[in-house]
Amino acid sequence: MKVKFWGTGAAEGIPCGFCGCPVCQEARKKGGRYQRTRAQVMIDDQLLVDMGPDTYVNANRAGYDLSQLEHVLITHSHCDHFYPNELHNRQIEFSYDMKYPTLYIHGSQNISDMYYTFMAGQGQYLIDQKRVGLNVLEEYKTQDVGAFKVTSLPATHGTGKPFVYIIEKDGKTIFYLNDCGTLKDEVFEWLSKTNFKLDLVIYDCTHAMRNTLTDQEGKYWSHMGQPNNIVTRQKLTEMGLYTDKTISVETHFSHNGISVGYGDFAPLAEKAGFICAYDGMELDI
Repeated sequence: MKVKFWGTGAAEGIPCGFCGCPVCQEARKKGGRYQRTRAQVMIDDQLLVDMGPDTYVNANRAGYDLSQLEHVLITHSHCDHFYPNELHNRQIEFSYDMKYPTLYIHGSQNISDMYYTFMAGQGQYLIDQKRVGLNVLEEYKTQDVGAFKVTSLPATHGTGKPFVYIIEKDGKTIFYLNDCGTLKDEVFEWLSKTNFKLDLVIYDCTHAMRNTLTDQEGKYWSHMGQPNNIVTRQKLTEMGLYTDKTISVETHFSHNGISVGYGDFAPLAEKAGFICAYDGMELDI
């Protein structure tokens, strides 16, 4: 599978639009890998994971034609990951000659509910026109999503029914562990009973070097930092889900993190055996 990191920032991006902190000022000055749009990835040019407010810009920047897209997988309902207002432009007499007239949005029941909330009561016409389809996924169940098999697992996050995903295609397996906090014990227990062999694990690293389980009395419980990712990786390894070829990537960075600027964090990630993702990064697994 080919994985393209369209965006690698948290909700506010880097730089944050209204912030003058050293991290944001450095990003404005240096550009390139120091700047991050809201997190989303494209897999094999067929499956977009999350659809935030930067999707239009990210698609153009990646040279991707959204008229060729059929499936979007949503982790949770925060607007940096699910911002469906752009879908109004898929209506009849607004968009033409799409390869797939229906764009299917896959996620928990909360995603289907929030679709109508975001669309301010005007979302049904897109469903009736078959320009948008909503597919509800269930936790601990595997469903076909286009050419992929997707297993939905409950995430630790501050929304209704957030998911992390195991994504399989052509004998390769990705664990998309983002945007969330440390997994609950019940999820680790379920994983321990599976036979998954992970080729790529994409970790939430919102707070960079902060341990979100101990700092600020658990204030950051719904996100992770590298100390938490190291512990999670060790658990997955002990369960036999890691192989000697598994790739570990950290993404979804906030300017509020510790040592979060690209130049500061990238060597720390490499030292710990992770790849520090950046906007536009591509991996073949």
